[in-house]
Amino acid sequence: MPTGGSTAASGAEEFVAMEIELAAPLDPEQEKNLRNALARLDKKTFASSDIGAEKISLSYDPTRTHQDELLGLIEQAGGKLKHVESEGSPLL
Repeated sequence: MPTGGSTAASGAEEFVAMEIELAAPLDPEQEKNLRNALARLDKKTFASSDIGAEKISLSYDPTRTHQDELLGLIEQAGGKLKHVESEGSPLL
């Protein structure tokens, strides 16, 4: 029987939940740029993501990316951070 495959995990069985409130709404071009930037990350990075004009919710694998990288992508897309809340994995 094969081992590994789709059952192999990254090592983190839990994801980190992060809520980002923006100081100003994303315009459609900024939202598109952010979605494209996040799509370039490994598909297994996110358990979920919800990008709204004024609030972004992400649940990510901390072994595949870091909070600073995600916040940097949001800022590069034109997002202005107002408040960030993160609920870390108990494994970290």
